[in-house]
Amino acid sequence: MSATNLSFDDMMHLPLDSSPLKAPSVIDSPLPRTVSISPLRESPTPLPTSTLVARCKRPVEDMTQYAGDVARVHKLVKVDHDELTSFSNLWCAEQAITMMGHILALKHQQSLIQPAEVAWVVPKRLHTKIDEHAAVLIADASIPAYRNDKIGPGKLLMDIVLANPGWGFSAHMKLEKDAMDTLSSEISRVLTGSPPLAGQTSRPGSLDIVELSNLIISKLKVRVKVDLRLCGRVAILHKLITETTDAKYWGAVDTKLADVRATHPDPAKQSKWIKVRILDLDLVQYRHVDLKDLASGPVVPAVPVAGPSTLPTASHDDDDDDNNM
Repeated sequence: MSATNLSFDDMMHLPLDSSPLKAPSVIDSPLPRTVSISPLRESPTPLPTSTLVARCKRPVEDMTQYAGDVARVHKLVKVDHDELTSFSNLWCAEQAITMMGHILALKHQQSLIQPAEVAWVVPKRLHTKIDEHAAVLIADASIPAYRNDKIGPGKLLMDIVLANPGWGFSAHMKLEKDAMDTLSSEISRVLTGSPPLAGQTSRPGSLDIVELSNLIISKLKVRVKVDLRLCGRVAILHKLITETTDAKYWGAVDTKLADVRATHPDPAKQSKWIKVRILDLDLVQYRHVDLKDLASGPVVPAVPVAGPSTLPTASHDDDDDDNNM
């Protein structure tokens, strides 16, 4: 049996002065014949600590002349030349620490001269698009709420902008908090209007509901079709203006719209309620107009809106079914 095939138990019973390995023959060895394999030797004894200390105290080689050559090649001024000469006479560890100190000093100086990170600014094209679509959303009578962070025009307009990166807000900017905060502030600024004036209960010139709707659309500078739903929504907003004269106006509007949907879940009954309770009263109080000529279909924006195809509903819990409010 070959010595390399011995079992563990066989190897346990071998004499200590014998080796289980067979010395390789010269013929089988892949090494040249002129090379001999020396027997394994024990690791050399490490040098005493005193010897190492003595080696560290060996004088540093004088590199002054070489430092002068380098200074001339780089055309260093005398102050820098002297500093380089002093550096050449340092120990290796001292040189490493000195170099690290210079690096840290340069890093600090760079941070002082480097301009601060420029905040993202809304591009002109994106600002124009936000203005256009904000007007479309505000004039849309199907919006279920105005000051709701989840279903209001602010959320809808944000979704529209994010769905159109070609307007100036790239997809990767969604991960940048500063850019998202700036965009949110811009949308809020565009959508936020002034609170109604105290005691303002009448419309300028006592316009009828159709004239008032057209006036609002012209102010918004958006081509939107005046229909029965839009007139009803404008009448509701004006009615609440006469009853709510504080900064919580839009919150009160959202609450009232949710109450109507909760009381009349059927969209047909909602339309009837708007006609009987809101529009008829508005026509009696202001100017009468024939509403039969108005279309009853949805408002169609002039500019296609990329984003949610349908608007969610609103209630106290933001969970009511969809409707025409």
